[in-house]
Amino acid sequence: ALLAGHVEFFGRTMVELGHVLLRPHTLRVRELFAQLGQVGVNAIPVVALVTFLIGVVMAYMLGLQAEKYGANIFVVDGVGIGATREFAPIIVAVIVAGRSGAAFTAQLGSMKLTEEIDALRTLGLDPWQVLVVPRVLALMLMLPLLVFVGDIASLLGAMAITSTMLDITPAGFLARLREALELRHVLVGLVKAPVFALVIAVIGTRMGMTVARDTRAVGAATTSTVVQSIVAVILIDAGFAVWMQAMDW
Repeated sequence: ALLAGHVEFFGRTMVELGHVLLRPHTLRVRELFAQLGQVGVNAIPVVALVTFLIGVVMAYMLGLQAEKYGANIFVVDGVGIGATREFAPIIVAVIVAGRSGAAFTAQLGSMKLTEEIDALRTLGLDPWQVLVVPRVLALMLMLPLLVFVGDIASLLGAMAITSTMLDITPAGFLARLREALELRHVLVGLVKAPVFALVIAVIGTRMGMTVARDTRAVGAATTSTVVQSIVAVILIDAGFAVWMQAMDW
């Protein structure tokens, strides 16, 4: 029943996004820019910090093994491909699920509780166009940017640890990275981002729009959003991995 509800909500959201593409003047630009700031710009510091540390940990763990075989330079290959293709998109999606997905549910749930959504309908406004579409679009536009920030930060973290631990100079790190990291690996990570964003935004807004009218339900729905979003992101990433393997990407 939960999955069916999400699929139905996803379909309705796609229809509303289609309306906006056909009639761009219906887009709530002010609301969109407010959400872009909230879900994107404000998330950059935490995304950069966490992915920087993930880069440090990845390079440290790979370095411990590579040192045994004198294969220090191959740490750059492992971190470059692993971070851009898998770790940065997943870590950023998990952060956004906990930050923005939960915020969407809490905001819309509170609005339903205070009957603001009913008031919008009374004023002749479509809650989907006012509340759902700007949030979905904002997350889909900003997540690729956040993933790119995550890519850069994780590589900087790896560069910092390899220069102190493995005697790979920053210049040597960048030279090896240029050889080892093909553009397609970065693109795979960036292509995943809008898909993850769409799923997180749909789950977050649906849980907010369908929440029962009591305060306890809003809290439960917010928690549920985070769990569902993270599980969905990991399942989709696994699907991407299988598909990319089949496509020989």
